[in-house]
Amino acid sequence: MARNGVGVLVDKELVDLVVEVRHKSDLIVAIKAIVGAEILNVVSIYASHIGLTEYIKKQFWENFDLVIQDVP
Repeated sequence: MARNGVGVLVDKELVDLVVEVRHKSDLIVAIKAIVGAEILNVVSIYASHIGLTEYIKKQFWENFDLVIQDVP
């Protein structure tokens, strides 16, 4: 079900530093970039639950937890 969507904009000067993009769902995306000696993790979510079933809400939070667990 693709009712909404989420994305991450990356400046063209930084796009080559992105080493991983993970689309967990239409509502959750995570990117990892190497910036100098640092690893930058960015998680973008769309969490509007208005009008959604409890099952879909629970599934969203479970997916979100999985993504967060992967971030050191």
